[in-house]
This record gives sequence, C-alpha cells and structure tokens, in this order.
Amino acid sequence: MNSETALWCVVGALAIAIAVAVYFSRGVRQIRVRVARLEQACADRDAAVAQLAAAGLPAVADLMGDSPLPRPAVVLAPSLQGTRFAGNVDVLAQRYSTGLRELQGEVAEVVRQRVQEAAHQTTESAVRSFAETVVSLGANLSKVVAEAMRRHEGDETFETLTLIDHTVQQMIRQAQSYVVVCGGLPGRRWPAQSLTDVVRGAMGRIQDYQRIRPRELSREVVGQAVEPAVHAVATLLDNAARYSPPGSFVDVTFQQGHHGVTIIVDDAGVGMNSEQLDAARRVLSGQETVDLHRFGPHPKVGFPTVAALCKRYGFQASVDGTGSPFGGTRAALFIPEALLTADVPAEPTTAPAAKGGLGEPSEPSEQNGRHGQSAAPVPALAAEAKTGAETAPEAAELTEAGLPRRRRHSAVADTQPLPPVLSSAAPRPSVAAAWQSGAHSGVPSAERAAPPSDAPAEGTR
Repeated sequence: MNSETALWCVVGALAIAIAVAVYFSRGVRQIRVRVARLEQACADRDAAVAQLAAAGLPAVADLMGDSPLPRPAVVLAPSLQGTRFAGNVDVLAQRYSTGLRELQGEVAEVVRQRVQEAAHQTTESAVRSFAETVVSLGANLSKVVAEAMRRHEGDETFETLTLIDHTVQQMIRQAQSYVVVCGGLPGRRWPAQSLTDVVRGAMGRIQDYQRIRPRELSREVVGQAVEPAVHAVATLLDNAARYSPPGSFVDVTFQQGHHGVTIIVDDAGVGMNSEQLDAARRVLSGQETVDLHRFGPHPKVGFPTVAALCKRYGFQASVDGTGSPFGGTRAALFIPEALLTADVPAEPTTAPAAKGGLGEPSEPSEQNGRHGQSAAPVPALAAEAKTGAETAPEAAELTEAGLPRRRRHSAVADTQPLPPVLSSAAPRPSVAAAWQSGAHSGVPSAERAAPPSDAPAEGTR
C-alpha cells in the first residue's frame, strides 16, 4: 500500500513538473516572439524616422529656390500601419512641411525688404547727388548773372538777366526740394533774420511773387532755421499761387503765441476735398513715409519737402480747407519759440536799399561741400525805397516789360517800416525783385523787378 501510494505520488509530481515545464516553455516562446516583434517595430520606426529626415533635409536646401516644398512622403512598414506611431509620423511630416513653407516665405520677405531698401537707398543717393549738382550749378549761374548785371549796361540786358536769375532761383528751389526729400540739407546757414525777410525771401523763389501780400513781423528766426523756414514758406506760397486764380491774391499773416509764431498763408483757390486734405495731413504730420518710387512720372514733392523740414528742424505744418477767408485753402507753418530769438526792439538804422532782406551766409552747407561750390544764396524781397508821391515818377519810367529803368545812383531804404496791414492795391514791378540775393548787392535791389514767366509749371502739392 505504501509502495503504490508512493508511486502515484511520484507519477503525479512528474506530471505536474511536465505540465509546468510545458507551460513555461510556451511562455518563453511567446516572449521571444514578442521581443522579436518589438525589435522589428523599433527597426521599422528607426527606418521611418530616417526616411523622414532623408525626405525633409533636402527640402531645406530648396529654401533658396522658387519650387514649392512638397510634403515629405514617408512609407511605413506594414507593422506600423494604423498605429499611433504612424499617426504621429503623419502629423510630424505635415508640421515639418508647413514650417518649411513658412520659413521659406519669411526668408523671401526678408530678402525682398533688403533688396527694396537697397534700391530705395540707391535711388535716393542718385536723386540727391543729381539735385545737389543742379543746386551747385544754379548757384554758380546766379553768381555769373549777378556779375553780368554789374558789368553790362542797358535796360534790355538788365531785363533779360533779371528774368534769367529769377528762373534760376526757382530751379534751385525745385532741386533743393529733392535734396531735402532724400535726406539732405536745404542750403546754407544764414544769420538770424526777421520773419518779414523770411517771407520775402520765400517770395523770391516762386513764379507769381507779385500776387503775394505779406504782413510784417520783426521777430527773428535763428540762423540755423532761416533757410529751412524760407524753403518751407516758399513751398506753401507756391502751392497757394499755383492753385488759385491768376487775378487773386495770396495773403500771408502772422499769429504770435506763447509757444512760437505761426505763418498763415490764405489763398482763394478751388480748395482741397476731404480726401486730399487727409492725404496732405498724413504727409505733413509724418504719418506717411516718403517713397520716391511712388511719386510717379509727375512727382509732387512740395508737402513731402515741408514734412521733411518739419521733422528735421521742429516746425509744424498744417492745411485747412475751411480756414481761408477767401474760400480757398489755409496753410500754416508753426515756428517754435526755440527757433526764434529774443523779442528785443531794434534801433532804427538807415541801410542802402541794395541790401537784400537776408544777409550773407555764415558758413557753407554740407550738401554741396563735395562739389567745392556754394549753394544758391537765399533771395529776399527788398523794401520799397520810396513811398507816397515818390513812387509816381518811378512808375512812369518803366520799360515796356514793366521793369523800372536802371539808375546810376544808389537808392537809400526808407527807415520808416511799412504798416502791418494788407495792401489792396494791384502788384507793381517796383515792389522789388524778391529773387535777388544778398550776393547781388552791387545793383539796387529795389530796381530788380521782373514779371513772372507765363510758362506753365507743375504744382508741388
């Protein structure tokens, strides 16, 4: 009995051992198969990542080309089809392709901006260099004309030379406008000048100077701001004269305030509509940058020039479509107190009428230094040498073109200032040749008047 029991126990234990061995053997095989599958999956994933890199990296080299970047195509092993890894690879490939396209667009935009900036700088440099050359040549021509006026006799010669000089001054102003728009300086530095002389100097740089009716103000502008102020006022006066009827007047008044003086220009023209006013205000305020490439075949650099001067020197310019008492446009140029000298009354002195409203410049401008030549002198409208009854005989000795006959004696300016009121009388050639500069002091400036040219010219607005 005991032997049988022991035998059965041994048999049972052996069966259990065999069963356990079979069970563990099957588990080991399953584990090995699973490990093999995992190893294969890892290998497939490595291959997929390598393929993604191989398909994506060449696209980086294509960033400098014009061909669109295709989405990297990754062929997955059958074991990875439909798995989470396959979905992640697809998302990664899509994001990779999208990122490359965005990077390509950003690179193209940066390159475009740099090329555009380089083109703008090249254009501005070329225009500025050409304009400075014109200014320099015009200044030399003006000196030649002044010398010819002193050397040659005859009313007809004087009349012709005066017309030439007036045209030269207008040419210089137009060229200086391009210099200013391109970042250059407007001209030479002058001693401090009164606002009256600033306005008269501006009148000498426009065509229809005889239609301007200025008031007077003794406040002086500091030397560094004289030329910019003259140029800005000349631009506003030119706009007012060109865009108003030929028989109308343009009034120039002053408004003194706590923070400075405002030069107000009122015309009787057709005015500006709301769109034109908004565009002009954006330019004058500096909100709209100046782009030479947008000027077109018929550029108007008037307001851009004033805006550039305002930004550089601290002026403030504005336009108003309803402020003019004549129904036209009102333009204003504010000169801050920092650019004005102290308001000290000056002792009246007797000065020759040959002296222009602006004195000789104190130093040359930087813009023409490389040409070795000076810029055009600032023209000024000289005060009338005679008043009341003395003007009648003078008017009787006019030439056929309306110019006063040249006299050998030198006129003496009246020390009595003109009343600060607007004249209603018609303009006379004897008002003086405003375009004559301080450099032309050899001939009485009160005798250098010339009628404006009838040739049409384009506006500067």
